[in-house]
Amino acid sequence: MRLYRRLTIGLFATIAVTLAAIHAPGQMSVDSVTALYEGVTGTAVGWGPTFFAAFLAWLGGSLVGTSMFIAINCYAIYGCFAALLTSGGCKPVPRWQLLAAFVLALNPLFMFYVGIIWKDVMLATFAMVAATFMLLAVDRKGRGRYLLLAGALLAITSLTLIRQQGFLVATPFAVVAAWLMARTWRSTLPGRAIVFFTCIGFVAGTCLILESLSNQTVKPAATSQVSVGLSTVRAYDIAGIINYAKLGDAAGWADAPAAVQAKIKSSYSPERIDTIWHEPVIRNYFNSLSPSQYSLIWERGIEHDPKAYLEHRISAFMSLLGLRSIERCVPAYWGIAGIPEQVAALSLREEMDARARVIGRTSLELHETPVFRNWFYVLILLVSTAFVVLRTHGEQRWAAGGIAIAAWLYLFSFIPTTIACDFRYLYPVAGLSTVLCLFLLTHVPLARRDIA
Repeated sequence: MRLYRRLTIGLFATIAVTLAAIHAPGQMSVDSVTALYEGVTGTAVGWGPTFFAAFLAWLGGSLVGTSMFIAINCYAIYGCFAALLTSGGCKPVPRWQLLAAFVLALNPLFMFYVGIIWKDVMLATFAMVAATFMLLAVDRKGRGRYLLLAGALLAITSLTLIRQQGFLVATPFAVVAAWLMARTWRSTLPGRAIVFFTCIGFVAGTCLILESLSNQTVKPAATSQVSVGLSTVRAYDIAGIINYAKLGDAAGWADAPAAVQAKIKSSYSPERIDTIWHEPVIRNYFNSLSPSQYSLIWERGIEHDPKAYLEHRISAFMSLLGLRSIERCVPAYWGIAGIPEQVAALSLREEMDARARVIGRTSLELHETPVFRNWFYVLILLVSTAFVVLRTHGEQRWAAGGIAIAAWLYLFSFIPTTIACDFRYLYPVAGLSTVLCLFLLTHVPLARRDIA
């Protein structure tokens, strides 16, 4: 067993170091470059949360910050995998489960995504670390358990700041970590309640402190993040209802000229909002609407044709799950691309060098496999959730169940909100489902004959 642990840790340490070297200074899309630019200028130029940009600035900014970001991703994710594979459980598991766990941990998905500078990657990494710490704490006692739970609570504090939907992961995580800490620290109900709410207060307080520090590093845009996000989702819904309307429906509820409606129907795609947003006549129509008009027209559209709304939402979610072609869904990313002014200000070069081309060609070879299909990770999550219910007990069920709930909440939040089929939006679900499944495979005998 000692040799197994050394070889496993050595293997994943080698993978982490190799990937950090291959990817540095990172694969950067327009969003990545914008975040770096915000960190350098100290002012947000978009409407999203500023924590990701501030975090890159804290790491050193520009290429230093991105290289550090990649190193953190590599060591954190493959450290989690190594820890789960070598920690073992109270009962030994059959070898087939260990073999399956190794195959899952060597998934090429993570080898690509540890090198991409995206906030979704950051959210997934921090969530995976928090989940791993909570799962490992279940089988620990004394100082080790305290340290693991403290690390989990610390990782949880940033989840809401990275992306608004991170709140759906942070909440069940914080409850589980606080409950496990309370059970460890005190045996009486009043004592446990005090510890529990102290831990919740720590998460909330640290989150507010980090938000304040982030806003001092990168000044947020004056436009409300929530209002812009809601308007974008509603614009896509309005277009979807018009597109799926019954033949002959004039869609008077939309207050949109016939020319606008015709252009929407010819350019609409359930894969992404970009196809309609790039049309000037459609963009001008939506830009002319105030937030209150967005809300009113959106509500009238759903009331007028709920079936069209459901068709639009189901189609968009199916695209996000990868049940159709993923060519327009940005399965992975390689090279550097950005707004020219921002690229110049950061002294970067917009290019795809030889190394990036190798990464890109490798990615293309995997497009037709489950690696870049979100339905595959939802299936892993579904099977894992079933085994959490059927095979775990006590604190194991609490920790594993909390992770499953968080992953499902995050997944379901995209049913009414997705505006593009980009794989990265559900990358945190892929990460959490993998961590959960690795834990079950390495700590819980899954077949009934192995339990006896």
